[in-house]
Amino acid sequence: MKINYLKKITKSVQKIAEAVALALEANVTIVDQDLTRVAGTGPYLSRVYNKAPKGSAFEFSLQKKSSILVEDPGKTRICLECSAREECIETYEICTPIIWNDLAIGVLGIFAFNEEQKNRMHQKKGHYLEFLNKMADLIGSKVGEAVLYDELSANNQELDAIIKNVDKGVLCIDQEGKITQFNKKALELLMMKEKNPGLRGSLINKVWPDSLLQKALIEEKDFLEEEEVYSAGDFNKRFLTTVRIIRQKGKISSVVGTFSDLEDLQKSAYRTMGRSDDISFEDIIGKSKQILQTKELAKKVAKSNSTILITGESGTGKEFFARAIHKHSSRSEQPFVGINCSAIPETLLESELFGYEGGAFTGAKKKGNPGKIELAHCGTLFLDEIGDMPLFLQSKLLRFLQEMAFTRVGGLSEKKVDVRVISATNKNIDCLIREGLFREDLYYRLNVVPIRVPPLRERPDDIPLLVESFLEVFNERFNKNIKGLTTEAIQFLIQYSWPGNVRELENIIEYAINFSDSEYIPISLLKTRLKGSHVMKEGLSLKEKVRKFERQLLIEELNKVGWDEKSKMEVAKNLGISRATLYRKLDLE
Repeated sequence: MKINYLKKITKSVQKIAEAVALALEANVTIVDQDLTRVAGTGPYLSRVYNKAPKGSAFEFSLQKKSSILVEDPGKTRICLECSAREECIETYEICTPIIWNDLAIGVLGIFAFNEEQKNRMHQKKGHYLEFLNKMADLIGSKVGEAVLYDELSANNQELDAIIKNVDKGVLCIDQEGKITQFNKKALELLMMKEKNPGLRGSLINKVWPDSLLQKALIEEKDFLEEEEVYSAGDFNKRFLTTVRIIRQKGKISSVVGTFSDLEDLQKSAYRTMGRSDDISFEDIIGKSKQILQTKELAKKVAKSNSTILITGESGTGKEFFARAIHKHSSRSEQPFVGINCSAIPETLLESELFGYEGGAFTGAKKKGNPGKIELAHCGTLFLDEIGDMPLFLQSKLLRFLQEMAFTRVGGLSEKKVDVRVISATNKNIDCLIREGLFREDLYYRLNVVPIRVPPLRERPDDIPLLVESFLEVFNERFNKNIKGLTTEAIQFLIQYSWPGNVRELENIIEYAINFSDSEYIPISLLKTRLKGSHVMKEGLSLKEKVRKFERQLLIEELNKVGWDEKSKMEVAKNLGISRATLYRKLDLE
């Protein structure tokens, strides 16, 4: 008799489909081995229990036990035998088989219906395939759990063999609360010895007080994907646990719990979804002395765990440097978690950063929610626009940096984490301190290693390289073949002062490629977009030239010794000027 495994976990399959749709911003459908839809989102929700078309990519993926990527649905070779080929309205699709015990038991598919979705899926197809494989494995694991629970009530002799193959911790107790079975993963997660002769037969409330296993036995109900904490001395661990009650002849015969390390699950999700943003120093374009010096400094500090403050004007690429530092650090396999302190309302920023306990405020999730600090454990926390952090949060952040410990909003217990903090700002923190808008003690904690990203106008030699890179990206995106810019157009860009820096240059090139009708972008198209308001004039006056020379000299001196307050005072003293004069000359442009 053919077993339909996915029907055993219908609710879980639908939840996973919805989670995939939310994470990837795509429509999702899941079929079983008979090509019957068992879950779906968007237009596929109403087609659940209907058959997928014969000869479709679903059937092909199921037969080959491999992922299928269809970049032009309805027209590619894979689609030739599809019964719905003529009515196909999809623009892109990826199908991944669901494998359990070497059986293809279904297919997980995501679809695009317009060009925007298609372009996004095409650009990130590698990352999407990796994520879908993980979700397919998760469904297979859920099937393993379902089979486990079925088998427990029927045949205890096969229990050991089954639970050893479940990639989660497993604990089983009888109707008296005594531990009857456990697997190696459970011992690993609970930090117990591999051969623990005293565990079997022990009461669960002695081994794990207030566990969901004990609660399920007392309340006679299941718990699905609940968060719980295991404590043993100084060891504390958060788990995501599912507990099911097994009944025989209407009475409880055993209780089975499966649990996973919640922090590992969260970090895995961040790694998976964040890899499309992985940046290395090789991705930071430029050959100018200024950018090479900045990259060299960042490479050196990447190997340490020191706190870094990256400064620079808006659009210079501060986050690029933060990600590159993380990529080249010993934490590169751990999460990189960023938060923009200016983009989140003050009322929400505290809970976003530190997390909150259930019921901490109106609208809070019942189970609470981890904050960015918690999610960055063992990795890197990037605090963008730190100069915009409200004062009431600065003191809490300072305490966290001192102790590497924090308390969730509405919580009582303190949580310790291991994170490396990189912050960035386009504001003058010294001025904010003088105005009473930023704590000086916090500044010193954040500014252990200062890194200044130079504005584009200080490295005009890099403009042709950046233009070339942006042309390559946008030519491919818009299916064009613009070969370059005219000589006078390039010269125009070099003379422009770039108040928006690299981000502005990228936008200009995208605009020009959209509207250019020739192989080489003319200067007229750039002038239309830039309006010449910030173009540097030739024939500067002596006074203007002196000002620019002075500013460049100050920048070079500060690059040598650093941009912290002490270094600025030293440079001012060496040059025989006051600190106020130094600030004024730096802010001329």
